[in-house]
Amino acid sequence: MKGSKNLILLSLLIIGIISCKANNPNIIILLADDLGYNDISCYRAMSNMQTERSPTCVTPNIDHLAKDGVLFTDFYAGAAVCSPSRAALLTGRNATRLGIYNYIPPESPMHLRDSEITIAEMVKKKGYQTVHLGKWHLVTDNSKSHLPSDQGFDYSFYTYNNAQPSHKNPVNYFRNGKPVGQTKGYACQLVVDEAINWLKDRHKSETPFYMNVWFNEPHDKVAAPDSLVKRHDYNAEYYGCIENMDNAIGRLLDYLNQTGLDKETVIIFSSDNGSKMNHSNDPLRGAKVFNYEGGLRVPFIIKWDKKIYPGKVSHFPACFTDVFLTLADIIGVPLKSNERKLDGISILPVIKGKKKEIKRNKPLFFFKYTHDPVSMLREGEWCLLGYLNDIPPYAPFYNKFETANIKPGKGEDRYSQWAFRLEHYNFMLENEPSHFALYNIKTDKEQRYNVADQYPGIVEKMRKEMLTLRIQMIEEGGSWFDKKLKNNETN
Repeated sequence: MKGSKNLILLSLLIIGIISCKANNPNIIILLADDLGYNDISCYRAMSNMQTERSPTCVTPNIDHLAKDGVLFTDFYAGAAVCSPSRAALLTGRNATRLGIYNYIPPESPMHLRDSEITIAEMVKKKGYQTVHLGKWHLVTDNSKSHLPSDQGFDYSFYTYNNAQPSHKNPVNYFRNGKPVGQTKGYACQLVVDEAINWLKDRHKSETPFYMNVWFNEPHDKVAAPDSLVKRHDYNAEYYGCIENMDNAIGRLLDYLNQTGLDKETVIIFSSDNGSKMNHSNDPLRGAKVFNYEGGLRVPFIIKWDKKIYPGKVSHFPACFTDVFLTLADIIGVPLKSNERKLDGISILPVIKGKKKEIKRNKPLFFFKYTHDPVSMLREGEWCLLGYLNDIPPYAPFYNKFETANIKPGKGEDRYSQWAFRLEHYNFMLENEPSHFALYNIKTDKEQRYNVADQYPGIVEKMRKEMLTLRIQMIEEGGSWFDKKLKNNETN
């Protein structure tokens, strides 16, 4: 597998030498952590579902991005939790296919394998400088390998996982592999400081850059300036840190505008999964962890000055796995389908407004063994959910501890279910969905009305696809507990 990756990168290098600069745009991906669909004020304005406990945070800078770009209403993260979602975003491959079956807990063998090709490695062969700033979480804490520098990033400033002890004055950032130590300020502002300083100091200003700005906010443990917290009557620190992140984004956008970089930069904003907070995903069902719309559907905004029509709203269903191929399309990197299995498509025609809809030859598929529904498959207007247990009645929100498929052992605390052990892998492999619910997601985005009995033919077709994809991807992802596979890099 390693040799295959080297051959692919060599071919990309030849392409890059032939057409190195060629007016390719810069790329910035702004990624929030656990931000809900309803937490962004421009999305909230579209939902027409306000309650007494609706989010009260305002996000004028993110809203401004939407006014200048394309806002997607039906965009899905890579998974309903952090690590697999980020891996899918970077590679264009389904997280189950990558063997990242859940969030990566402490002392876990799971990681983003070196054999995978990331966006950074893809664009670098077209002459790009590459930077990762903020949360990484594609390897377990304190690992010495599988870091940003091992996945194509020239420069990095990162935390392995969440900001510690909170967003305020975090102590667990690393710069190019070396611990930074105590910092002063809030995580989102520190990450944007790093971004602006890197942009000021970059020594190859004639070459394009690709920069991840992956915020720790608003994941626990939240913290924000008092001036923002006191604006809110409930969930005050959570909403405050969203506004603090929005302010940090505003500082970065101001710098890009002042330097003229905004006119030559593709800017993407999204979240790695839904929020865990009640009402933050309204009007969608469920939350982080669950393969319902509220756990998977996220804000997604893309701005590209003078290349896309500003203020456009797209209802085309798309996913993190589409980002890799879309960026490859933008910068002109041809990708051969037989090099490795990619699960996305290029949505550039939709972004540019040339087409409202394009045909997806691959359905949107999600698998996560820890909670029902363990599988989700979306094709066009239809969404099929696959359960191990009986289909529960509709509820907007579910308790992740009470509904977990794997419960803590005797004497273990309730968070032990987030470990990843051999018995978890075996459970995932041996338990196949046997109960199915069907929703017309265009007319019922809240997933209130199961219409499986009315459309048995559609259920059967999608069920077969779901079960086939599930087993194929688990087999490709492989076991992290097979001692024959040294570090699993050969799988």
